[in-house]
Amino acid sequence: MKQVFLLPAVILLIALVIFPLFWSLGISFTDIQRGGGVRESAGFLGLGFELTGRNYARLLVDERLHIAMRNTLFFVFFGVIVQYVIGLMLALVLDQPFRGRNAARVIFLLPMMTTPVAVGYLGRMMFDPARSPIAHALRTIPEWFGADPVFVPWLTNPAYVRWTIVLIESWQWTPFMTLLLLAGLQAIPRELYEAARVDGASSVQVFRAIVFPLLVPISVTAILIRGLEIFKIIDIIMVSTGGGPGSATESLTMYVFRTALTFGNYGYAAAIAFVLLVMVVFFTTIFLSLARLVTPRMR
Repeated sequence: MKQVFLLPAVILLIALVIFPLFWSLGISFTDIQRGGGVRESAGFLGLGFELTGRNYARLLVDERLHIAMRNTLFFVFFGVIVQYVIGLMLALVLDQPFRGRNAARVIFLLPMMTTPVAVGYLGRMMFDPARSPIAHALRTIPEWFGADPVFVPWLTNPAYVRWTIVLIESWQWTPFMTLLLLAGLQAIPRELYEAARVDGASSVQVFRAIVFPLLVPISVTAILIRGLEIFKIIDIIMVSTGGGPGSATESLTMYVFRTALTFGNYGYAAAIAFVLLVMVVFFTTIFLSLARLVTPRMR
């Protein structure tokens, strides 16, 4: 009788997760195209070994896909590092007693409450190489010291633009990392700090011996959540750079979007989406395996 109450959840799981997953997997083996706004008939392709006309074989020679994969891995790796380091520093500050601490916590959470599209437009305005406040400061401040103005092509030079996306994305989601790490800090018993002070431990020693080891479980959770989310990044890039210049900031999710809805190649877009799924599963497996090595509690 108890199983009957689970039936609605099982139906939703099948309808919203399992069925779309297998349906898109089947689509990835077909040549479904959109022609003149009408979807043409689908023909089964199979995996095959020919490099022409085969979705999965085409993945091996699609240079634009390879660029999108490298961009996505860049955003995930450096985005998580920047957000974790800054989030940890902010959490350590907000964990200290000072006047206005509650107001400061609310202010630090405001970027996380903003929609990604608005964040993308804000980042585009802030990093405009000609008219933004940052560009104005880089032009005027060096002149105060008799130096030449500094011009940084934040959104137009491939050497800078990926870092710009990391900064914009980190501005929005560092508060999420701060929130989780702050919760972890507040869960540490205060008696441990008092015992360390009695033993004459410095602040650095307390952090290395007590704070950081006890934050490892919540750190693993926070890094995993943010890493999985950055794998799907599209909105901030779409608004701020459009994937440019060229394909310098195009992510895998954006490439799937354009392949399906701009070029109308649904079959190949589904194949790319499964490449992204494999990357996410591989990242999660490797990360959790490494986390178990350094965290005995997770074994």
